[in-house]
Amino acid sequence: MAKKRITNDETAEVPISSMIDVVFLLIIFFVVTAAIDKDVEDEKVILAEAPHGKPVTKKDPRSVVINVHQDGVMTMGLREVKQQDITRALEEMKVKEAEAGRGLDFPIIIRADYNAQHWYVKQAMEAVTNTGLYTVKINAMLSE
Repeated sequence: MAKKRITNDETAEVPISSMIDVVFLLIIFFVVTAAIDKDVEDEKVILAEAPHGKPVTKKDPRSVVINVHQDGVMTMGLREVKQQDITRALEEMKVKEAEAGRGLDFPIIIRADYNAQHWYVKQAMEAVTNTGLYTVKINAMLSE
């Protein structure tokens, strides 16, 4: 007795439209997260030149960036902050780092505009030292 062979004329196809949707969602996700990371370092702040400065080769992902504009406005991330807001945010970060079992040596980077008065930079530095954190770096542009 011979077996009957069943033939199917339809070829197997992979639904590509749903795969394209997933690819576009991933692209949008990466573009948005890259834009947020870029906004942390405010482009309106024009850094002073440091002819003898050493460039940073490795950036710590835990670093906190404080931007000081020439008119004294301070920003952290994407929002404007006052001196007490900086202290409060850093205190909260200290608690989170301690709960996670990591040290309190996360770097704080102050990016001051080259036209900003020293008084504004001093306010940012005092806000940091009020928390007991002392790993502070002042960001500058390497002169060519």
